[in-house]
Amino acid sequence: MSRPAGARRLGIALTLVGTLTAGCGSDGGTGATSTPAGTSARPAPTTLAKASGKASTSKGTAPPTTSTLGPFPPVLRTSPAGVDAGAIHSLADLPAAFQCPAKPAPITLPAASGSPAAVVCQSKLAAGEALYLWYVDSPDARYLALTAALAKAKYVRGGATWVAGGTLDAGMGQVGGDVYK
Repeated sequence: MSRPAGARRLGIALTLVGTLTAGCGSDGGTGATSTPAGTSARPAPTTLAKASGKASTSKGTAPPTTSTLGPFPPVLRTSPAGVDAGAIHSLADLPAAFQCPAKPAPITLPAASGSPAAVVCQSKLAAGEALYLWYVDSPDARYLALTAALAKAKYVRGGATWVAGGTLDAGMGQVGGDVYK
């Protein structure tokens, strides 16, 4: 008897998270240093911004195309983003902006060996697929997030303040944004 699609997605996500956290931190490689979503080395805002559910518009500035670390990969195409980029001010804001439920709880992956910290959660915008999410606040942070996303995920999208990676759906639901892979 096969498991329902949601259970398979969660299983795949948890397997990926376990694989990614192996070797992180000073715990001998067990990955036990992962912290719950909303906690990080950076101070988090006292409240999470609520996702408005409205698609972002082109009122903001376009993301840069290069950083001091190197050029970004080419954008293959762009589609309207279902993510409210104005609600994202830190890593802790990503689960709300991507409409991730409280259960299963989002998982924060600590920064490790050149890869920035990320959050993995089941996004309602991606039809329940578990996505890797990175917060970007500078061209260098975007470069590092894109590099990590391209290495870990099959499909990669980006917006003004975020990079998302998924493994199941090439369309990534209603996430939208710049398509890198």
